[in-house]
Amino acid sequence: MQEFMATSERRAQLYWWFSTLFAAELSDEQIAEYDTYDVRSFLKSLSTLDPMREAVAELNEAIARLLVRTDRQLELAADFAGLFLVDPKQGALPYESLYRGDAKLLMQAPMAEMHARLDRLGINVSDKYKEPADHLAIELDLMGNLIIRAAEATTAAQRESWLGEQEALLHEHLLAWFPRFEAACHAADTFGFYGACARLLGVFLTMDANYLSLVKPAQSAD
Repeated sequence: MQEFMATSERRAQLYWWFSTLFAAELSDEQIAEYDTYDVRSFLKSLSTLDPMREAVAELNEAIARLLVRTDRQLELAADFAGLFLVDPKQGALPYESLYRGDAKLLMQAPMAEMHARLDRLGINVSDKYKEPADHLAIELDLMGNLIIRAAEATTAAQRESWLGEQEALLHEHLLAWFPRFEAACHAADTFGFYGACARLLGVFLTMDANYLSLVKPAQSAD
């Protein structure tokens, strides 16, 4: 159980970290953190996981370019806007509705599905995010919350239920559209920071789905 708790905390932290990357432009203070021992150690620990090694290397290269970039905060903010705040026909907007179904429009069925999921779970994100419910940052933030709820569950049945919610969110939402977003982000990001972040997140989502497929039966047997 202690291992499950520790792994849950680490998983939640990763989801919340990825959420902050796609939620808003990074401040100069946040960018500066990528030149600290803590962040370098964090990325080094991720690189020890074989599936993540190449994606972490790509992100480290992008970070090295970012740290010496002239007016790095303004330039990275411009990258963010050019990718995520433009017309849906340009860039790579991080909304599930654009990547599921044939309409390729904002505020479609996936947004309503996410609204219903948040309401059912009793989780309110409207104060934290001023975005439609199918925004990538909201889905990632929700995963972090579901992980913590499973870790804090007081019975095996509750824990299994929250693990099931995690699997459902991953397979019914994130993994159903993120690969297309990742490809679009990677193709549109000429500087490479957000494209590298998207690639690393894609690897992590696949790894996490595999983890849940293994841990859920084990937890159910407790």
